[in-house]
Amino acid sequence: MSKSTCAVLVLFVLTLVPHSWAVPNAVVGTCVAGKQFTTIQGAIDAADIGSTVRVCPGTYPEILTITKDINVGGITSGTAASVFITVPSTGVPQNASSGLLGSLAVQVLVQNATVNLSYLNIDGTHSGACAPRLNQVGVLFQAAVGSMTNSSFVGAPNCNTPVSAFIDLTTNFNFSNNYLRECPGICVEVDYGTNTTVKNNDLLSLMVNAVSGIEMQNLGGPATVSGNTISGNMSSGVSVFTSPSVTVTNNTVTLPDGIGFVLSDATQSVVETNRAFSLTGVTVINVNGPANNTVSKNTLGYGNCGLGLSKTDKYTVVTPNTYLNTTATICRQ
Repeated sequence: MSKSTCAVLVLFVLTLVPHSWAVPNAVVGTCVAGKQFTTIQGAIDAADIGSTVRVCPGTYPEILTITKDINVGGITSGTAASVFITVPSTGVPQNASSGLLGSLAVQVLVQNATVNLSYLNIDGTHSGACAPRLNQVGVLFQAAVGSMTNSSFVGAPNCNTPVSAFIDLTTNFNFSNNYLRECPGICVEVDYGTNTTVKNNDLLSLMVNAVSGIEMQNLGGPATVSGNTISGNMSSGVSVFTSPSVTVTNNTVTLPDGIGFVLSDATQSVVETNRAFSLTGVTVINVNGPANNTVSKNTLGYGNCGLGLSKTDKYTVVTPNTYLNTTATICRQ
């Protein structure tokens, strides 16, 4: 047999052999059938592209990195998410960076892939000492597509600007039905994204230095913030900075010492049918000229000011809002 004939035969045989290194049914733990792994990262690394890694209830002290198209879902116990991803004893190292926040130490890092995460508990407690200029992040989706749903976030060091969930440079991303507790900095940060949806999340922080429930900056396209419940000691509930076409609807914000909704150099954005029980209901700041924003049909109450506008703002469309027990309905500063 000639060398060329042998090579063709070997190639033909290889095409008949399944790729054993690709796992279509990866399972972390032993609670269900499948190819079983002891760590989430091990299952992710071995899993076939486009498949779902199922994680059995338990506690997993891991730092995760996901860079391929995949789904990771916790297997629930009853109706509750029972998979806890905790910080290993070695802490969280610097493993990413962002254009606005700089150096990041990320517990669950998703980059350059289509990834859907669900039914996971991210616990950032005991993340280690606070390094200078290093921001701790629970989950980062960066240059990614996909979703995070039905998950929870608790614990993080109270230093620098920690972020529980960071959505950066994403396209068509959905962050919905999640629970975020005791965010020491920002609960949800959305930067530079397009077509982002933040919907039906429950955010609470009683931390002294909490900054914001949902913060959006420098978006490249439209976004929707809808149906969220935000409460506690945060400075603001929903803040939109230098971004176009953000629709903020049907949210309930209760911040006794904060601002319910902030539009700062946002353009063609809408704040409508929300409820804000806060020191100031809505604040609109337009430093760079006409912005054509709309504030409409909101219920604003129990603070010093229902709606705060700059003295020179002639372009914000204000249609009837309901003001409850506010010292002033519209304040111009």
